Amino acid sequence: MKIIPATIQHIEAVVDIFCSAFESSISFFAPVNAKLKKAFRDMFTLLHSVFGKGFMVAVAGDEVCGYIVMADDIKRLWLRAVFSGFIVKMAARAAFGAYGLNPATIFRVIRNKLFYMKFEMSTLPCAQLLSIAVQPEHQGRGIGRKLLEAGINYMESLGIKKIKLEVRPDNTPAVNMYEKYGFRPAGRARDLQGDWLIMVRECSRR
Repeated sequence: MKIIPATIQHIEAVVDIFCSAFESSISFFAPVNAKLKKAFRDMFTLLHSVFGKGFMVAVAGDEVCGYIVMADDIKRLWLRAVFSGFIVKMAARAAFGAYGLNPATIFRVIRNKLFYMKFEMSTLPCAQLLSIAVQPEHQGRGIGRKLLEAGINYMESLGIKKIKLEVRPDNTPAVNMYEKYGFRPAGRARDLQGDWLIMVRECSRR
């Protein structure tokens, strides 16, 4: 198993892992289906175009076992989303049914994003771990730790001083893993599904 920069060809597998790992959270808004996966493909494609080498996958042979997305500067994501027309395109596709979302669900998603923006404004600007997941059948093999190590090493190679993340406080295995890698609680945030624990890591390299 090795950790490599993701390519566009990996996006499909990443979406499948994301949907499997976070199915309960996704289903809070809408059931996972082929149309909804189109929305996730669009979002992960945007993340890949913005963060490049910060988007990594764990592969064993030809199989993608997990992924991590590290954002060195979240502002670049918002600027690309706005000025590339991505948000307008996503909104149009959603409105015309490409993602299989009804107006009520779209409204709930927007509300949830507003909660996220509040989280962003309540914490100091720094690099972020945006998303990490491992295929359920490959969990318990240390793949998550290796992805996290690779993500931290990449951020430190850029001279990043702080990395933050958000995790559900009842996700004890994830919280314990982050603590082992130097992340410490730094506050709380909340969205439609409940609380998030905000954790921050001070990087050692300068």
